[in-house]
Amino acid sequence: MKLLSKLLSISLLTALASFSLTASAEDYLVEVVFFGQPSAPLVQGTSPNPDWEAEAVDLEGTARPDVRAIDQTRYRLRNQARKLEQSGYQIYLHQAWSQPLENDLVVALHRGNAENGIYPVQGLVNLRQENLTEVKVAFWRNRSAAELRLQSATPLISEFLHQTRALRPGEVHYLDHQSLGMLVTISR
Repeated sequence: MKLLSKLLSISLLTALASFSLTASAEDYLVEVVFFGQPSAPLVQGTSPNPDWEAEAVDLEGTARPDVRAIDQTRYRLRNQARKLEQSGYQIYLHQAWSQPLENDLVVALHRGNAENGIYPVQGLVNLRQENLTEVKVAFWRNRSAAELRLQSATPLISEFLHQTRALRPGEVHYLDHQSLGMLVTISR
């Protein structure tokens, strides 16, 4: 009887372990590098709403076990980010995480200290599958008019990159804006 109990326990543990491996095999690794273009003129865009991340999963604060940040030693775009910096580009955010492919899952990223719900750098990433795998991004670089030494009726000046792009796993994709840019890659 003890032998049967041990065999059943081992079988159950093996089944649970294989289920766990299968579930994680369906996850995607997503990595983004958000940067500023050297000597590009400031192109003011739409400012974010204070509730910009209300419908999103905050990567830094999520309790979801299937959405988790990846250690920087596993970043795949380190060399590209280093080359950008060496060419004078300013890296605002470099982040990687794993997540399942759920069309309604939006991941929120941010850097710096929030003021009235607005961060100096913030963004939303939605990985979805229709016919193709697509990424939809909305990223802001927010600065005060005083920081930029601008006379402006609005105290916040935001640059805004917003695009949707079809992706192939394993390829690096470049998203362009007049003053901002982004590298995105996904893998399984």
